[in-house]
Amino acid sequence: MKKLKVILTACVFSALSTAAMAKAEQITLKANVHYGEEAVIFPTTKGEVILNSYALPSQVAKQLKPFKKGQCLEIQSKYGFYKDTGDGAYIQSIRPCKKNSQPTASNVKR
Repeated sequence: MKKLKVILTACVFSALSTAAMAKAEQITLKANVHYGEEAVIFPTTKGEVILNSYALPSQVAKQLKPFKKGQCLEIQSKYGFYKDTGDGAYIQSIRPCKKNSQPTASNVKR
């Protein structure tokens, strides 16, 4: 019984620490997202980000939709959207921003 408590505690702590380390950023698209054979290109107001579609986790690949110019997206990743070192492997979610939340300098979490 004691061993089970230790294992469950370790699992819960691991899950919480992983979620706490994720960075959530809001970006605005400067143009429509482009989907190539091996890449997904996000032209943002801070520059162009190219992700390898084969490196993206499967749950993130399922979230990719035909995002449009001017749309606000919320990106959750381990190191930050602009600092991802794995061609998209560390991105945890890509979804449209909530209706009342537009990206500004004050609400971008870093």
